[in-house]
Amino acid sequence: MSTFTMKLIAVGLAICVAPIIRAESSLDLPKTDEVAKSAEMKGDLERIHNNYLLAISYYQQALRVTPRNANLLNKLGISELKLGERGTARKHFSQALKVDPKNISALNNLGAVAYLDKKYKTSVKYLKQALELDESSAPAHLNLAEAWMGLNQMDRAMTEYARAIELDADILNESQSGVSARVSTPAQRAAVDYLIAKAYAKRGNFDGALEYLGRAKAEHFADLNRVYKDQEFASLWVDPRLEALVKR
Repeated sequence: MSTFTMKLIAVGLAICVAPIIRAESSLDLPKTDEVAKSAEMKGDLERIHNNYLLAISYYQQALRVTPRNANLLNKLGISELKLGERGTARKHFSQALKVDPKNISALNNLGAVAYLDKKYKTSVKYLKQALELDESSAPAHLNLAEAWMGLNQMDRAMTEYARAIELDADILNESQSGVSARVSTPAQRAAVDYLIAKAYAKRGNFDGALEYLGRAKAEHFADLNRVYKDQEFASLWVDPRLEALVKR
């Protein structure tokens, strides 16, 4: 039995004993859907506060009452993923998708897990399916950008980064307490800094563009020479400051 499973059993026992005693002393047992909803809300609260083991135990309680609940299965998977339990997380995301084949969060999360497993083509497949259902999903675009990066498809990656930021300017900074996993890598910030530089150049703010190109370089952006291909930077091509920053 793994350490993770032993901890989970201990936590589950701790939070289950008191409710059982209270239920036995009550003449009016709560309705099953109320029990499930209460456990889910407690799980949500623990997950928001990063208490993932407790969250898992509460979600499991709720699922014993409503086992075919795609949203609960997805939340359980998210909590497991936060603890690095990719195998069990993948299983529960897959179960959520089986219950609800149009569950966008589950598709996105399967894509994120596949990325973490370095199965980039599988990741692309899931994320494309998520975006076919909801093109406005910023997390799915962001994760797809990372998957394309894993496949060395830089142009496709940059297109997806740009779309993710267009949909949600705070996508890299927002809380990770939601139900859609977002892959985070050092290359991500570098790519975004390049996109910011491109936006500055397009508006004619070349000092700002150079500043963010410098940041992208410091963060080891993999394709900095594309600055000589993107037309937004054309006015800087003869600027010695750009030549000093990025050699042709």
